[in-house]
This record gives sequence, C-alpha cells and structure tokens, in this order.
Amino acid sequence: MNRGNDDPLSRYVQRKVKEQHLSRRDVSVRSGGEIGESYVGAIMNGTCANVTIDKLRALARGIGADEMELARIALGSAVAPAIAAVTDDEHSLILVDIRKKVIISSDVAEIARHLVQLSPRERNSVLRFVRKLVKAKVQQPRHRIRKQS
Repeated sequence: MNRGNDDPLSRYVQRKVKEQHLSRRDVSVRSGGEIGESYVGAIMNGTCANVTIDKLRALARGIGADEMELARIALGSAVAPAIAAVTDDEHSLILVDIRKKVIISSDVAEIARHLVQLSPRERNSVLRFVRKLVKAKVQQPRHRIRKQS
C-alpha cells in the first residue's frame, strides 16, 4: 500500500529537507545512521507504507523536526484529535505503531475509531476498564496439561 504523493508526511519531509538544503545522505548521517538514504527516499516519494516508531524518531533527528509533530503528521488527521490531548512523546509514537496494527485488524480499527470520538473523561473510563481486563487475565491461573503415561 503506497501512501501516495499527496501524503502529508512525504510533503512535510520534502519541505524540511528543501528548507535546510539537505540530501538524503545528510538526513541519514544526522540521524546517526539509524535511517538509510533509501528509506528517507521512500518516505519522501510517498512509497513507504508503514513507518516504524524507531524510523520516525530517526527521521525527526535527521531533518531537525519535533518527534511529536512528525508523529501527528504520520498519523494523519483521522487520529490527530486523540494525539492532541497526549503530552507524552512516547505515547504518541506508540500510536504510530498501533496504526500499523489497525490496518491489519478490523476490530482494532473499530475500537480506535470509537476512542477518538470520546471525551477525555470517557477515554479515562475505557482505560480503567481495559486495565482491569488485563489485570484479571494476568491473575488467571494457568492450567498445565499433564502428559498421559
């Protein structure tokens, strides 16, 4: 799945690179070598379907951009309202990773679609419920299957 030439991330990276007179190699070097020239090119051309959290961080360093801003752009306008309420960089970058999983799983996509429409108070209620579910799952005793002799 190509992001396309009208992709906001592609346009943003192209603009930042042009403003600073950077080459793809410059971006790679400035990232500490954590993102390759071809990967930068794929993002700029809009042909990179799923940018990982690590690559997004490296790209932000390479082009001198704020990680939060880059995460918002990578996620697009559909998820931007949910990210706007998040102040922790790590949470926003986790959402980028979740975006990949949403593409694969329709039930996760539906949950995410509903979550972004909730108020912060309602999302907090959902979060408490999910934490209870996870805690109950962790506390469940695991039964071992005994091998018959």
